[in-house]
Amino acid sequence: MTTDKQFKRAARELAERDGISYTAARRRLAATPEPDVSASLTPDLAAAETGQEPTPPRIYPVTRTVCATECDGTTHPGALCRPWRPEDSKHVRYEVRRAAQLPNGRAGEICHRFEPPAQPYSNNFFARDATWLLALVYAMLTDQRPELRPGRAELRQAVDADDQAAVDVVMEPLDRAAARLLTKVPERWWGEVKPQLQEYADFVDTDDREPLTWQEADDRHAVGRLVDQWRRAWTESRNYNGYMEAPGVLWLAPKGWLDDLLVEQHGGHGDGARVRLTDGRPAIVYAAEWSEAGAPVAYRIRELEPGRHGNIGKLVPSFTSDELVSRDQVAGELNDVA
Repeated sequence: MTTDKQFKRAARELAERDGISYTAARRRLAATPEPDVSASLTPDLAAAETGQEPTPPRIYPVTRTVCATECDGTTHPGALCRPWRPEDSKHVRYEVRRAAQLPNGRAGEICHRFEPPAQPYSNNFFARDATWLLALVYAMLTDQRPELRPGRAELRQAVDADDQAAVDVVMEPLDRAAARLLTKVPERWWGEVKPQLQEYADFVDTDDREPLTWQEADDRHAVGRLVDQWRRAWTESRNYNGYMEAPGVLWLAPKGWLDDLLVEQHGGHGDGARVRLTDGRPAIVYAAEWSEAGAPVAYRIRELEPGRHGNIGKLVPSFTSDELVSRDQVAGELNDVA
């Protein structure tokens, strides 16, 4: 809304509130000196008692071009800076820009790279439906631990180079923190991770801080929509069979995507790798445990056993086996790929 339209609206509201003519209201507003930029917007006691709003905020133009990382505003006096965002780099590939966008873009790109395409015309759970959960984890980590948010200068350099591997390197601290938080162990998910996400969702719902920039307002809106999805996932509704149940989310999937991403960068055994332990037992890896840096320090494995019925002659996972083994206990890949 332009300043002139705001002035006219303020005049109409003043005329209606004080019972004066529109022309008199315009003259009164025109005679009122414009408040200083640094003037406090906190209403005085009289205004608070009458329920009147404080002085409306001023409108400042934003520069049309993206500012340099070190811009201090002296090159465009009278206009606010426009910080760089990944979508501003139009000359690079879409997947590179998306991998640098937090939280939704990064989560969607990780899912696209490491989740096989879903079968069409199926009513089963799809792992791709859990993309928003990974985005919510990214949002929580960057909000609670700002040091995990990648530096704008380093991220811009990686994106402008059209190098997805460089973007992954810049994002690695955040990816690693998310991989360490997420789990495939039910007891840990229901006892630790889900309550932590629930607490963050409650914080977002009650967060009344004023956004300082329009970029921050956009980010708050995106996180709010993720919290809405979180609420819907655990709210009971009537399913197609007529029963009341919560839709839930396939919370195991994002952990597998992040494990595959970090294994691709640092080596090790990813989700589904068939390995042989140092004691000779065959096993399959279904999750990796990570430290602050480097390759996995441990693996969650299920022992392989001879198949029965239609799996005769094959080695299949034993679902009663769930073991955490250190990296040193894994001898290498299993030659049997059946």
